[in-house]
Amino acid sequence: MHLTQVLQPQIYISWSKIAQYLGIPDWMIYRIEHWPHQLFVHRANRGGQFLSYRVFSDWAEACAKTIQACADLRILTWLGQVIKQDCQRFTYPQTTLDHWRTLWRQRHYQLRLQATAPPPHSTELPQQLSPQPLIESHPAKINPEIQ
Repeated sequence: MHLTQVLQPQIYISWSKIAQYLGIPDWMIYRIEHWPHQLFVHRANRGGQFLSYRVFSDWAEACAKTIQACADLRILTWLGQVIKQDCQRFTYPQTTLDHWRTLWRQRHYQLRLQATAPPPHSTELPQQLSPQPLIESHPAKINPEIQ
């Protein structure tokens, strides 16, 4: 699985950001198509142009939010592998990589703590603190067959 398959549903890149990246005014963009691994921008001054999602800061932010929102240790481990594979295929600024690593480690630590934490307080008292019956019955009187 590619990182675009994980992040694409979460990403919205505005027309103004795309126009700014391309160095053209907004009105020169006719349409934007969100393809599985890239954007296809229809321009007035020349046909279409492919752009990678990765050139926008929204991509790095979506990756960071995905790491922070992960609620399962196994899924976080899997996500780390997907991000690692993506980083081997594409070039990212070192600051972005460091930020993702820091977030991943923090989330991994939090999820490990949750996995090892005792369950929340229950209404049941531990055996040694539970109230003892006021009248104890002799087992023979409760069940005459025990003798």
